[in-house]
Amino acid sequence: MQTSLWLLALLFAAIAIGFLLGRLDRFPRRRKSRALPRSVDFLLGEPSDRTLRAMVENLDTHPDTLDTHLALGRLFRKRGELDRATLIHQGMLDNSRLPEKVREDVELELARDFLSAGLFDRAEQVLQHMVDHDGRHAAVAMRHLMSIFEQERDWHSALAIGERLLRRNRDVAPVLAQYCCELAERLTAQQELNAARRLLRRALAFDGQCVRASLLQGRLEIQAGYWDNALRALRRVRRQNPLFLDQVLDDLERCYRALGREEDMLSFLLDACLETPSNALVVRLAGILRERAGEREASLFLAQYMKKFPSVQGLNEIIEMNRDTTQGNAREYLDTLRTLTQRLLAERPVYHCVQCGFRPHALHWQCPGCKGWATIAPVSGAMV
Repeated sequence: MQTSLWLLALLFAAIAIGFLLGRLDRFPRRRKSRALPRSVDFLLGEPSDRTLRAMVENLDTHPDTLDTHLALGRLFRKRGELDRATLIHQGMLDNSRLPEKVREDVELELARDFLSAGLFDRAEQVLQHMVDHDGRHAAVAMRHLMSIFEQERDWHSALAIGERLLRRNRDVAPVLAQYCCELAERLTAQQELNAARRLLRRALAFDGQCVRASLLQGRLEIQAGYWDNALRALRRVRRQNPLFLDQVLDDLERCYRALGREEDMLSFLLDACLETPSNALVVRLAGILRERAGEREASLFLAQYMKKFPSVQGLNEIIEMNRDTTQGNAREYLDTLRTLTQRLLAERPVYHCVQCGFRPHALHWQCPGCKGWATIAPVSGAMV
């Protein structure tokens, strides 16, 4: 009998302990279940600025809560509600208990808020602070600063911050070459030729394949009357990117003729045409042939090329060569064809961006579409 009483007492004790443990285990779950609906309601609803401010002032530094605040700020920025995004991120930074790792994340988000709002001066302050403290996002901050300086056309500052980024990422070197070219163009216009020369040499040190630097070097030396130096720079374009050779044909011919090296010019053009044929090269060769052998030989040369590579530009050149030797109705027909071909040439896309596909009629060293540097090139050597 006594044993049965002990067993009954133990049974009641086990039931009581189980009940108490169950009650204690429910308390944290209740806190979590109440926190989650509030976050969801916040994301999906339309909280007032006063509510947002109160939420940020009473910020819980638990990682889950901080992630929710960051996600909410990004959501507001994506929706164009930049004041609210800024309010959240600025309020988080004002919290002295914010962990340093999270503080770096919030600074980057705040800088992006300012950039989206066009407040470049305020974005620059935040980004410069991040760069000076050399935290986890310092490289990203440098890229944002470069973008700001590009838009402000502050090439000295862009070059300075870009050189700091270069120590971390060599891929930025071609962009720095473009900054040097921008400064060199400005100095050349101001007749500060020696300073421009130094910058162009610096551009080629950053990027040995920088076509723009060679082109600018050649034209600067032509302006100064140093024909050998100009020719050396312009010939380099063929090695850097043969598609751009058409852009310097006039300057090349001017240098060769100034130096009395017409035979060298013919040899250079023939080699280039065999390596990378283009309409502009063939038309240039046809012009030289016309000087030496007459219109008939030049026309036959062009016609042979056209059989293999038919193009509007080649047809237009044949029409030009034969207009002066025709009369009557034939001349009228040629004039009509000439008008049509010239209209087609004026409407064709001459360049395209290899990064975003933008197709301008003029050469841009920075794409107006994707803002990429040196991404625009002639359309297949302009063989259209």
